[in-house]
Amino acid sequence: MEGKSEINIGKYVSRRLSQVKVLSRLLETELETAKGSRDLTMDRNVVEQVLDVLEIFIEDCDSVTGGGQAARKANEQKPAVARLN
Repeated sequence: MEGKSEINIGKYVSRRLSQVKVLSRLLETELETAKGSRDLTMDRNVVEQVLDVLEIFIEDCDSVTGGGQAARKANEQKPAVARLN
């Protein structure tokens, strides 16, 4: 039974992986455009969209694998401590 769920998770992730591949190609193109230069200039909107796609991919993977629930519980259980220096 567990093997079947792993296959489903694999299909789920592979479908969403195409978005990450597009981001990879975009970044490769930006690097190629800035040939030889140490500086790379990207539009702020492009960077924000890249981050949005990556965050959505991470959240989707966490929701399928259950990783997000453990992280949320760990954050809820940590007491807030004020640090005085």
